[in-house]
Amino acid sequence: MSKKVPELRFKGFTDEWEQRKLGEVGYFYYGKSAPKWSVTEDAETPCIRYGELYTKYGAKISNIYSHTNINPKNLKFSTGNEVLVPRVGENPLDFSLCSWLSIPNVAIGEMISVYNTNENPLFISYYFRGQMKYEFAKRVEGGNVSNLYYSYLEDIDLYIPKLEEQIAISKFFENLDNTIALYQRKLDLLKEQKKGFLQKMFPKNGAKVPELRFAGFADDWEERKLGDIVVKAVDNRGKTPPTSENDKYPLLEVASIGGYYPNYSKVTKFVNYNIFNSWFRSHLKKGDILFSTVGNTGLATLMDDNQDATIAQNIVGFRAKNSNVPEFLLQMFKLPSNLKKVKRIEMGAVQPSIKVSQLIKVQYLLPKCKHEQERIGSFLKKLDEIIELHQRKLDLLKEQKKGFLQKMFV
Repeated sequence: MSKKVPELRFKGFTDEWEQRKLGEVGYFYYGKSAPKWSVTEDAETPCIRYGELYTKYGAKISNIYSHTNINPKNLKFSTGNEVLVPRVGENPLDFSLCSWLSIPNVAIGEMISVYNTNENPLFISYYFRGQMKYEFAKRVEGGNVSNLYYSYLEDIDLYIPKLEEQIAISKFFENLDNTIALYQRKLDLLKEQKKGFLQKMFPKNGAKVPELRFAGFADDWEERKLGDIVVKAVDNRGKTPPTSENDKYPLLEVASIGGYYPNYSKVTKFVNYNIFNSWFRSHLKKGDILFSTVGNTGLATLMDDNQDATIAQNIVGFRAKNSNVPEFLLQMFKLPSNLKKVKRIEMGAVQPSIKVSQLIKVQYLLPKCKHEQERIGSFLKKLDEIIELHQRKLDLLKEQKKGFLQKMFV
């Protein structure tokens, strides 16, 4: 019988992990009522509600967002050693999103199973999140709203090391989570800065000039129909061409656009050489703007150096004309006020869509001067590149954490 140890381990730890039942190394109970109506701004008793385990917290709870006005005599409070397991939810695979409540004297809501153990609670929290997704999901009952009763969890097997190794593992993941949170905050700040620049570098409703402008430009911006600014670059005959997973040329669908450049990692379909050359009446070029017209309408992406890509029927390719600058036009499309214009011409409730014949009549405000378009487009492109860099770093950290969770637990 193979020795029960993780694939990846800190130096100095060699003992086999011990197999135990959840009910042997801890005990469960339910929280008490802290309903939504009792959570008010003037309430004084800090509390945790089950929905917050899905939306606000990771493996460790160190901040409290809600307060209840329920009489404290009718509540159950933490000691700072509890691991909280959501008891109610919609997706069975989410019930393992457990959190260690590291703060004492916090009321725990009734839709939460509370697990107390003498093992390291943060280690247990990471263990549940990393190893128990499917074990918990198998025990979930119900339809649209599912329940997970703690009596079904007590017989689950888990493998645990000595306390010293538990602490080392939990500290490692806590530091990794702190790094991920730091990158997330930086990314959120950059996105807010980009949003602010978009608002200030484009004229507000009724204005002819923006609030923030590069030196040397003073002329009023002009309102033009989209059809005067761009021409349709690619004609895919109103259909999506035949595809497979093994051909050469990527088919760009709505899932792969919306960023600055296409996201080729989201591409799942490809077309072959003959279809690529015969189906499309022209080919995409660098600088063409891809615009979604069905489903999630209004997404825009600038075509990159990969000129051998094709587009589905729910995307239209626009090419700048009359010396307009594609980098500027891309940002113009992304402006929230311009997205609202697009939404106004949507048709259909279940599957919204836009007719290109209507889209080209939409009025957009833009500088007359090509050089001003270039300055704005270049500035916002650099900001998008920084955002994309931080997003890649954040995604990489999350993938690394996922790998560590698989390799550092039995």
